[in-house]
Amino acid sequence: MSSDFGQIEVTEKNHVFLIEIAGLDAKTHAGLAKVFRAAHDSDARVVVVTGKNKTFLNPTMYEWEWVKKLADFNHMLGVMKEGEDIIRDQLNVEKPIIAKVYAPGAHSLGASIAFACDFVIASEDSTFSDPHCAGFGVPPGDGGALLWPIRIGLTRAKEFLMTAKECTAREAVEIGLINRAVPADQVDAEVDKLVERLLAQPQLGLQMTKKWLNQYLHQQMVT
Repeated sequence: MSSDFGQIEVTEKNHVFLIEIAGLDAKTHAGLAKVFRAAHDSDARVVVVTGKNKTFLNPTMYEWEWVKKLADFNHMLGVMKEGEDIIRDQLNVEKPIIAKVYAPGAHSLGASIAFACDFVIASEDSTFSDPHCAGFGVPPGDGGALLWPIRIGLTRAKEFLMTAKECTAREAVEIGLINRAVPADQVDAEVDKLVERLLAQPQLGLQMTKKWLNQYLHQQMVT
């Protein structure tokens, strides 16, 4: 586990750059952008993002003393700037990125990271939400306000972002929020299957396709 990344473990094997997040504190929040820049610079051809011990990033993993500081306006602005950097650097990774999500699911910043991935594979018992506004009293400034409406449209996104409504994995597939929901014991195999399919694609074509598809997201970030 790199001291530069906080509570994030990185391994690179068989052309896959694996990012495992164990928790979220100030150092880890600052380290997330760095880890995506490292993924961009690596020789890996596919990136997988997940949590340690078959989970994903959700508020149960937060250091709450750090979260409480968001009540300070200046501190919140600094954290939001880091959040923008995380999503921007994640979108800049030229390799395809897969989010591997286990219960309880991807929430708050975890949801933003998942939805900035190119593919989201989740266990059927996982859920998705963004409680920034209703739960923390702050706007979804880490990419939520961009990524939810891009995936499911403005009308649905407003309901989720303004009420902290949870979305089940099956519902998330139905509305286009994620790619697939499978039983928990099949998630690893489903992700491995997708990794193999991506590794078999022409790498330059794959990278350029992703770059062009993400142009709209980059444009929206600067408007």
